[in-house]
Amino acid sequence: MWELLAATTGVELGKLVLEQVLNLGKSALEDYVKDFFKNSIQSGVTRVKAEELKKPMAEAVGYFIKRFIKELQINDVPDSSINHYYKAAVKKFVQDKAVRPILGKAFGKDCKQINYSELQRLWTQYAQDTGWQFPADEFDWSGVAKEYRFEVKGIIKANPELRSLLETELLEEIAQNTAQISPGFDLAKYRDSLQCSYGYLKLYTLDSTDRVDAIKLWQMFIEQTVREALPPTRYELPLDLQHQLQEEGQLEDLSPEALEYYRREYFQQPPRKVLAAVANVQQAVILGDPGAGKSTLLQYLALDWVEGKTATLPLLIELREYAIAQEKNFLEFLHCGKGADWQFDQKQLHEHLLEHPTLVMFDGLDEVFGRPTQSTIIDEIIRFSQQYPQARVLVTSRIIGYNPERFQQSGFHQFTIQPLEDEEIQEFINRWYDLAMGSDADKELLKQRLKDAIANSQAIQNLADNPLLLTMMAILNRRQELPRDRTDLYDQASRVLLYHWDVDHKRLELPMDAIGRREKQEMLRLIAYEMQAGEEGLKGNLISAERLTVILTDYLRHQGFSEPREKAYRVIKQLRERNFILCYRGADTYGFVHRTFLEYFCAVEIVHRFEKQQTLSFEQLRDEVFGGHWQDETWHEVLQLICGMIDAKFAGELISFLMPLQGDGAQINVFSQQEISGLLLAIGCFIEIRNPGATTLIGTKLLEFIKHKLDNPFIDTLAYDGSAESLASKLASAWGGNTEVLNWLKSSLQYSEFYLPNIVLPAITKGWKDVPGILSWLKDFIQKDEDQESNNIAVQEIARVWKDHSDTLPWLKSLIQTNQNNTLKRAVLTVIEEGWKDDPDTLQMLKPMQEQNKKQDKELFVKQVSVIERLENVWKDDPETLPIILKSIIEQEPDPFVIQTAILNFVTSWENDPKILQMLKSIIKQDQEILVKKIAINKLAKCWKNDPDTLTILQSFAHKKEQPLIVRYEAVNQLVINWHHILEVEEILFNIAVKELPQKKELDWRNPRLAAIKAICYLYPDNPKTITLLSDRAINDSNEKIREWAKKRLQR
Repeated sequence: MWELLAATTGVELGKLVLEQVLNLGKSALEDYVKDFFKNSIQSGVTRVKAEELKKPMAEAVGYFIKRFIKELQINDVPDSSINHYYKAAVKKFVQDKAVRPILGKAFGKDCKQINYSELQRLWTQYAQDTGWQFPADEFDWSGVAKEYRFEVKGIIKANPELRSLLETELLEEIAQNTAQISPGFDLAKYRDSLQCSYGYLKLYTLDSTDRVDAIKLWQMFIEQTVREALPPTRYELPLDLQHQLQEEGQLEDLSPEALEYYRREYFQQPPRKVLAAVANVQQAVILGDPGAGKSTLLQYLALDWVEGKTATLPLLIELREYAIAQEKNFLEFLHCGKGADWQFDQKQLHEHLLEHPTLVMFDGLDEVFGRPTQSTIIDEIIRFSQQYPQARVLVTSRIIGYNPERFQQSGFHQFTIQPLEDEEIQEFINRWYDLAMGSDADKELLKQRLKDAIANSQAIQNLADNPLLLTMMAILNRRQELPRDRTDLYDQASRVLLYHWDVDHKRLELPMDAIGRREKQEMLRLIAYEMQAGEEGLKGNLISAERLTVILTDYLRHQGFSEPREKAYRVIKQLRERNFILCYRGADTYGFVHRTFLEYFCAVEIVHRFEKQQTLSFEQLRDEVFGGHWQDETWHEVLQLICGMIDAKFAGELISFLMPLQGDGAQINVFSQQEISGLLLAIGCFIEIRNPGATTLIGTKLLEFIKHKLDNPFIDTLAYDGSAESLASKLASAWGGNTEVLNWLKSSLQYSEFYLPNIVLPAITKGWKDVPGILSWLKDFIQKDEDQESNNIAVQEIARVWKDHSDTLPWLKSLIQTNQNNTLKRAVLTVIEEGWKDDPDTLQMLKPMQEQNKKQDKELFVKQVSVIERLENVWKDDPETLPIILKSIIEQEPDPFVIQTAILNFVTSWENDPKILQMLKSIIKQDQEILVKKIAINKLAKCWKNDPDTLTILQSFAHKKEQPLIVRYEAVNQLVINWHHILEVEEILFNIAVKELPQKKELDWRNPRLAAIKAICYLYPDNPKTITLLSDRAINDSNEKIREWAKKRLQR
């Protein structure tokens, strides 16, 4: 019951308290109500009044209990003590006859605080009688009382009948004496009122279980970006509504051509910061999605005056309150104070508006339901702006349902709030935790964890550009780990969007109260499940209006609702216009606004059918859901969420099922998209498992599988850009901090090939950056490693991860001064330019080097073009003489890189011409430059694998000891890549590895013996000769690095 109490708000909370906390008979409950309100309703509570008052009273008691329990948690009272002692005690406490009127006092007019000192005395007496340990010194009774009074204020605002009942006596007196009694024009008290109402962020709606941080809005405000144009989404209306509005003359041309024009016009408008954008306009409408920060912006502008930053008086009118009050005009609304945060004498306010600049803000046009009422208020706002020309007027509204015509005709500028940019998200996170946590030691850790979650999870990234959802992430990240626990984020976000934001935060009285949050969530699960079964599956994120209506109608009929089809139409409208869950996609189809919610609700429905309904067996889950969709990347997030929701035992079996499905690639040198995608999915599913004790066995099995995949020494091609980065992030997320895995990653870099440093080095800096000695190890790695590409990546990682370290920039500068490797110098120059571009001393030092590099690049390009042009001219005129010309070019051009690049480009351009084959054979036979011959062997094997001479040539070069090592190395590699299944190749590899003696001054990097040994270990791990070979090389090889590599390989 208590868990349900913590998660419930509003009317539902009142019902729960009446049934399970107070649990009183009719007569006893009536007495309770009378005691509760005896100090706030002077005329007393009659039986009729008691019936009306019991629900808001119970809701208030519920909020007091929730805040009391939260304060115990803040003071580290163990959950066991709360469950066994305090919950029963507080239940008894709120029933105490002396406590009732103290809590009820919050409903009194102008109540600033309740008597929390008396509450403290009563509780202390009660606690002493029981003998429990209570954090008396730390318990914040004032804070509990303050938040309780704030919640009561919201209850009163949300309930017109209650408000009328409480104010009847006083309102009648005020109404009779309005002419004689003026509320005055007290700006000092008004300033205090604004500070009280808007000074702190209202987080209680977003966080009902954790500590509500007292964060000042003024300090937290992140200025939004806007475009001065109507958003394209405004025109995406259901067909029936389009036709209706066009017939009424309220909607312009919506032909495909017109829509494309609107979209183009919108994005042609430059983005601007909102404060500057609205500063110089007299009237403006600010549009935005739910949670975009429209109300926060207006409150910040009001606080601008409170903080003394401007002399312009702000007036903030919440249009939902104005519509409820039904006053004649805005000045009368502010005079009478019904629903207004402050009262002004309308005559004095009228004179002020005429004589002084004033900022008048109308918040929430979309929160006025009913087209006629909204239309009337628009006219009133326009008249107000015309009547008071010195007043700057701002209006906010959601995008959906906004009609711009009359505002446009009256000269109002129209701005649309943009999603948060990356730098704004980073600023939000930094500022949030600085304000919420102060000097807490975990502050930086939590900042980075949330930033990493957003960077590494596309699903979370999709939500982070909305300030409301980003705030929820920041709150949840305090007590749970994102992205692993993101299902809790999605559940809480859907609760807020479907119910709490409108009902608890905005205090709106919405129609259809009978269809609550639970029913909407169940309907959204069915919609998401239906979408995944559609023609385009989850990729499409589409469902027809007809099918959507059928699903909702069937559900509502099954739940026993009357008029289910009519209610289905209204649910669709509400999900689209108020809840920000569904959107219209055109062509009479709908989709989820955020793809993240489609994936979440689909996963929840599949798990519901597997666990609750048991209509989906494990075999079906494995074979049909996972087996049928693992190759479709649009399903990966759903499959990963499922693994996080179900029992760890089943999740482990699903991961084991996924691993062999990937198989080996058709090409041994290509890490195929299917392999990479499958590997990322398997690791992602493993990360989702929440029970650490259940992951050991499957984690070991998965890690060995990954080692085998990455152990392939011949991969020179990754299937798609970004795959190395994705694998690095997954490895870091799954095993970050694990010492054994770190040692494996380090060892894999020895003699690593091509792609592996792109995975291993970023993985180490992501998952082990805080391990002592990692930075020193990376610096040593750069000094000792012979591979230029590995060194470049290591430099980039140091500059990225340790950019803020004071030693990083000086160390990079020293590399430029001391290292002789020009490629490494270029890499260092690049990271300094990107990371320290605002450092004038650095740029001054780099300028000569930059100019020299540009000059060298230009010269290199000219040389390469010249070589290619000469080759192509000869090719066209006399292809037979090409090898001779090539030899002369090589002799004339001292830079082998120029020749290598030119030949590679030339051969690639003409590789489909059969005459190229003869040219390559001729180059191989002649005494050409080493790199040119290496390229020729490479292209021969890749492009003419089926030529009868190709295998013979490669076998010959692999054996020829007089050939340069790097040429033989390439021949061995190509034999393994293209003919590893042939017995003769196995014999060649063992002969080279066992019988061939090391040469003097043998290269440690890319020599044929090492290539043969690595190929044998990868291709024939179960061959008895492999262990014998490794044992021999570990002891007898003259090359120290090969001995070391063989020993580590034996250990594995």
